Amino acid sequence: MSALYKQVSPQRRAHAHTPPTPIGPAPAPTLSPGPKPNRAPIANVHPSLLFRNNTAFVGAVFAGAFAFELAYDNGMDKVWDKINKGVRAYD
Repeated sequence: MSALYKQVSPQRRAHAHTPPTPIGPAPAPTLSPGPKPNRAPIANVHPSLLFRNNTAFVGAVFAGAFAFELAYDNGMDKVWDKINKGVRAYD
């Protein structure tokens, strides 16, 4: 051992001998399933109930479109009323 090496503190000596990092692609990270996301109650319906046959599928599409149309229409009416408050004749 050289005299220079003996002068280095034990803490620095421990860090001086860390193994080199490997060259090449990094290992793939392990993915844990993690917690299940909170889903809407309709998402808990098993898909086989909706896609059992063509009639059920078409019915689910029409019911979803009707519900979306009602929600969108009511939401846009509220936005329109809020923007035009005080300007309309019936305010």
